[in-house]
Amino acid sequence: MLLLRLAMRNVRRNVHRTVLTAGTVVFGTALLTVALAWLTGVFGTLTNTMASFGGHARVMTTAFAAREELMPLSEHLQHADDLAAAAMKLPGVRAAYPRIVTGVTLTKGDEIGDQFGLAVGAPIGWYTDQLHLGKDIVLGTMFTGADGETVLGRTVAEAIHAQVGDTIIALGMTQDGAMAPVKAKVVGIASGGNQLVDNGIFLPLEPLRWMADVDDGATELLIYGDDKTEGKTLAAELRADPAFSDDVVQAWDEQPSTAGIVAMTGVVNSIISSIIVFVCALGVWNTMMMSVMERTREIGVMRAMGLTRPGTVVLFVVEGLFIAAIGGAVGVALGCIPAYALQVYGVNLGDKMAHSAGVPVQSHVYALLTVGVVVEAFTLGLCTALVGTAFPAWRAASIQPVDAMRSR
Repeated sequence: MLLLRLAMRNVRRNVHRTVLTAGTVVFGTALLTVALAWLTGVFGTLTNTMASFGGHARVMTTAFAAREELMPLSEHLQHADDLAAAAMKLPGVRAAYPRIVTGVTLTKGDEIGDQFGLAVGAPIGWYTDQLHLGKDIVLGTMFTGADGETVLGRTVAEAIHAQVGDTIIALGMTQDGAMAPVKAKVVGIASGGNQLVDNGIFLPLEPLRWMADVDDGATELLIYGDDKTEGKTLAAELRADPAFSDDVVQAWDEQPSTAGIVAMTGVVNSIISSIIVFVCALGVWNTMMMSVMERTREIGVMRAMGLTRPGTVVLFVVEGLFIAAIGGAVGVALGCIPAYALQVYGVNLGDKMAHSAGVPVQSHVYALLTVGVVVEAFTLGLCTALVGTAFPAWRAASIQPVDAMRSR
């Protein structure tokens, strides 16, 4: 209690230095609030998009998983509809969709073209309930349920100069390697502001089954729960079910396309937070060292009166934390203003930058200000004080009473 009173007295003794130290923490925590909210929004949108497209959990054959980059149709799941029905019996599973993704060459009219793209075949429910393709339609309509329909991503449509109402031919291969064309009428053109939608060739499941000659099969089975956070739980339930014992089951963040992005999220957050904390800690260190040098004789007297080395360290750390708590609260409050503005209005990166990113990032990105972001920013602000006061506190504790009282 005595150390706490001494620390509070020291905070009030030199108001200018206290304000300078608190200002450093204010700047750091405000910057951390904005940066963390921005990264949470960008990476959160990115991972949500990928989890919606790739399923909260995914089932495929072992052979397909080993050669997935080649998309071997011959290694498909047989009786995928029966597997989907078996998955729906498990607790936590809300939806299950067989899907085929395969490469095709695309052309408008009757001539074979050379525009390559990835054709996606899935039940209409997957497009409406998981991909939410309807909200991305910019021309035409969503699937009406009639035979021979397709929705093209805007980038693909522009590449072959296709318009709503045109007939296109998607030339692919059967599971045995024979050429197989699918003719379809363009009923809609979609632009989701990311590569997954803008580069897509979307078809109902049956036409691609016919093209691949897989009857009731599919290259993968996508499983969904209430939220992507249930991915690992769903995967564990599927692995324990005898119906899937011979297959590979992956949670959404275990899939090759998303695992790297999830890891990158943590790395980027850590790097940016560490840089901000380190720079601001230098400011705290500078002012706290000045405080130690100015109070050398006072520290010597307190040491001579019985203040131990650990007590000296605690005295300066408590002083730094008190200043950081005030500065952190103010900094978080100030940082919430631009963070909230970014959450409401976002930043338009432009389609060209979004498409060249190499990952399906949205062209218009938003921050996400959450309680977790506020708590993390405030906690890192306190860490700034701990890092900044560590050496000054150790320096104060190493002062010898006799030498301190002789100094000027």
